[in-house]
Amino acid sequence: MKQLLKTLKIISSVILILILVLVLFQKLTDSKLTIGNIYIFQVATSSMVPDYEVGDVIIVKKTAPESLEVGDDVTYLGSAPGVKDLRITHRIVEKKFYEQDGKYYFRTKGIANEVEDPQINEDNIYGKVVYHTILFSFLGRLLTNMIVYYVVFIVIGVSVSYDIISSLLIKGDDDDE
Repeated sequence: MKQLLKTLKIISSVILILILVLVLFQKLTDSKLTIGNIYIFQVATSSMVPDYEVGDVIIVKKTAPESLEVGDDVTYLGSAPGVKDLRITHRIVEKKFYEQDGKYYFRTKGIANEVEDPQINEDNIYGKVVYHTILFSFLGRLLTNMIVYYVVFIVIGVSVSYDIISSLLIKGDDDDE
């Protein structure tokens, strides 16, 4: 039983480290690169309430434009005045393919918004929202405070690193049982 608990602790520590690495990777690359075609974003406005609240963490998977459909929630990089260079997560309300340039074009809208967004093309889209995580959303809201952000990352990083190093390098008395 002790060995099972030890194994579960190591597995959960490795998962935590992978999540930390992914979040730090996204922050350092400004979400320009992915790991496994996955992005992690934090919702910044109330345009998608009640589905997503401000501070919620969403997992976005890079998706081929031809497989996106009306009703899908997508995250894209704004290019119109007022939203230029902002990451926006809204629902697709219209999809068209234009033969002249061979690209898909989309209209999106925040479900809490009255007005649709300006048209975007497939080049603007990061991907489709595939998961909305409640635990990470809570942590995401908490981590908007920079002091809490650094304390949490340092505490978790040191704790998990210690657990892994001690599990791999230090043999305890219960290993002989």
